[in-house]
Amino acid sequence: MFEQLVEKLPVGIGIVDENFLVVYLNDFFRDRLPHENRASYKDTPVTEIFSDQGKFLKRRLKSVFVLQHPSFSYWEQRPHIFPFKSSRPITGEETQMYQNMEILPVKDKSTGKKYACIFLQDVTAQASYFRTQQKLSAALKDEHEAQRKLIRKLDTAQSQLIQAEKMASTGQLAAGIAHEINNPIGFINANLDTLSQYANNLTAICDGVEGHVADFNDELKEQIKNLFEAQHYDLIKEDIEELLEESKAGLNRVRDIVDNLKQFSLDSTQGSQIVDLNDITSQTIKLVSTQYTSHHYKVESPDEKIEIMANPGMIKQALMNVLLNAAQAITGKGYVKLTLLKNNENITIKVLDSGEGIEQKNMKRVFEPFFTTRPEGQGQGLGLSTAYTIVEKHKGKISINSKVGKGTVVTIELPIASEDDSATAPQ
Repeated sequence: MFEQLVEKLPVGIGIVDENFLVVYLNDFFRDRLPHENRASYKDTPVTEIFSDQGKFLKRRLKSVFVLQHPSFSYWEQRPHIFPFKSSRPITGEETQMYQNMEILPVKDKSTGKKYACIFLQDVTAQASYFRTQQKLSAALKDEHEAQRKLIRKLDTAQSQLIQAEKMASTGQLAAGIAHEINNPIGFINANLDTLSQYANNLTAICDGVEGHVADFNDELKEQIKNLFEAQHYDLIKEDIEELLEESKAGLNRVRDIVDNLKQFSLDSTQGSQIVDLNDITSQTIKLVSTQYTSHHYKVESPDEKIEIMANPGMIKQALMNVLLNAAQAITGKGYVKLTLLKNNENITIKVLDSGEGIEQKNMKRVFEPFFTTRPEGQGQGLGLSTAYTIVEKHKGKISINSKVGKGTVVTIELPIASEDDSATAPQ
């Protein structure tokens, strides 16, 4: 009766021996195997049955067998460990299964053999609910923020529009930046728990070697050998490098995102100075791509440095507004291309997108403050008007060409001013 109950449980239960050979799978696992494997899965390596996940499973199983501690993997860190589908209870629609996995060490009391028991839980419904709640919460927050800003902007003069739009742009990017920071932190936390146990073992090995190094002899050699075997040095050497690489990759992502945000915030009140447009466009593209991750971004520049005399904060803001408009105009996946051109008198910046385009009747109004074609609460209509004001203050020109269904090109021309012109440049 107990065996029948285990067979029918709505969770996956699998047992693997120390050679990674499958000893048992309940119905949850078996029913999701390819038909040719359902009758012959026993005594087959689990890494062969699930070859795509073999490296990850082997690493986790080794850890459980050696350390005799449970191992956990949650859907937030690795959503789809096994290539299983999950069916909606009402519609029957099949989607990729979100899974929580726990591996427990098990020992047969009669034979002394060690096994690992894999528990797999289908958490697709919970994951879907959680993500929906996150989206609703973000939408409500954005709606509240948009209304608050709109009330403030109605009472401000044109001189305050640039700062208002900067705050709006930063607000739009906040969710994407938080998402990018949380993901690597999740990976790092998951790995550091295991790495801590490994570090303790390595410390014990080092202490043992240090205590006997002065009188190195055959007996000491044997002691060192036994010590290394007792602490499973081979496993640690094999595993720790990959764990460290994952942690470093996560930390690098966090650092890059924070650095780009800091760079964007700098220079907003420093007045006119020589600025490199290559650096500014690179920083701005990285920030926009953090929020709108599904698009492809490309920057083309003829020179390593393209310098003009300008207010760096204002130029960053103008480019941010244009690039955000380009990214937001695209439904689904698309591309945004930024091209820098240079002649003896001007620098030309072209931003091309594969978005929906602008209707001809709206072309004359795109630079009007508060004009927007987006649904209420999804745009304040200040982005292009602010960019226009900034470009005008720099004695430049901005224009737009667009075709519905094809995309839009925004062209900005800025004069190459000498340092002698800095007195009349925007402050």
